[in-house]
Amino acid sequence: MKHFSYPKYNENVYFKELDNGLKVYLIPKMDYNKTFVTFTTNYGSFDTSFIPRGKQRRVNQPAGIAHFLEHKLFAMPDGTDAFEKLSSYGVSANAFTSFDRTSYLFSGTSNIKEALEYLLDFVQTPYFTPKSVKKEQGIIIEEYQMYEDNPDSKMYYALLENMYQKHLLNTTVLGTVSSIKKITAHKLYEAYNTFYHPSNMILTVIGAFDKEEILDVIIKNQNSKSYVKEPPIERFFKKEPKALAIKEKTLHMGVSMPYVGLGVKLNPSDDLLARYKQEIALDLVLNMYFSNSGEVYNNLLKKGIINQTFRFGVMQYNGALSAILYGMTARTEEFISEITKSLVGLKRRTINIDTFERQKKVMQGAFIRSLNSLENYNITFTAHVLEGINMFDVPNIIASITLDDVKAVIKDIKPSNITILKILPKKDEN
Repeated sequence: MKHFSYPKYNENVYFKELDNGLKVYLIPKMDYNKTFVTFTTNYGSFDTSFIPRGKQRRVNQPAGIAHFLEHKLFAMPDGTDAFEKLSSYGVSANAFTSFDRTSYLFSGTSNIKEALEYLLDFVQTPYFTPKSVKKEQGIIIEEYQMYEDNPDSKMYYALLENMYQKHLLNTTVLGTVSSIKKITAHKLYEAYNTFYHPSNMILTVIGAFDKEEILDVIIKNQNSKSYVKEPPIERFFKKEPKALAIKEKTLHMGVSMPYVGLGVKLNPSDDLLARYKQEIALDLVLNMYFSNSGEVYNNLLKKGIINQTFRFGVMQYNGALSAILYGMTARTEEFISEITKSLVGLKRRTINIDTFERQKKVMQGAFIRSLNSLENYNITFTAHVLEGINMFDVPNIIASITLDDVKAVIKDIKPSNITILKILPKKDEN
């Protein structure tokens, strides 16, 4: 095992890539009672166009298939439910699919080796039939409709749909009713055999365990299976135009007060580290003015234009950089006008250097505190590995952000790249 030491954070990471390509990260923390495990594939809702393993021709799969596959993997060939079996070891189990990855996970204080071995086995035992796929389609369509009826979820995804013309941020992780109906057992196996190979996966174990014993369990389990290391998967993504997909949209839902949101679509760097710094710079400046302690937030709060439901967030992926700001308000047009004016006006503000440096320290502190949660630590660590950034470099990256970095990002905030979404109460049909 390779050993990476981070004395500043009192952290030690042990890494081994197995013969089959599986990347294993072990992070012992013996002052904890719990252990948190994730088994993650570098495969999410973005990955619908690729060349399957062993094939030469590109395929295009239905949106939502990564999430569908996550659901179906819990159904074992003998009719048992992997979630129930994993829980029988006394651990808390779960799974999730995001835009860029799918993780199967558990946490517990005992039977860790047994639960770990079963986690590896069930994720590596696909079983799909036309009948079971048909049944699951109905279940996932119900889940999709539930999210469609949730105003916060609808706000998030509808703003992304407004911003992006071709980037798959414009489609929910679950897909659409139409795309869900197109998923077949054949397509599931095609995706599984491509993306669930150990060469495309990461196993991360954090907590109270003996690293040699855990590694031995993992190696023996994987050596009992016939995987051979494979080259990287060839994936295809559409180039996103600079212009918004939709400038403004109004929806009607069962809400008591209007929801209003703005999405800011920016130009991402093609360089990973530069794009990551863009995200941090944008997050820093939004926190300075739109967080609970920010000047804009408090001015609009006093005027009654926003309230405690106001939220904002920043995201970046390959080919995308954006911010979302939204909340409930009875004064929809003033909300839109004031937030737009404040966003566009950021470039004309003189940023106080002391406030800026203090905000960077707040962000660094939040990172360090996040290491206290094994769940957050594990999931964040794995996400950074997949992204190609060492998580322990994050505080230094934050420290390296300059006012020029911030100015370079906010200079592109213009009315033309701000989209608006309004969710209004349903009209009285009587």
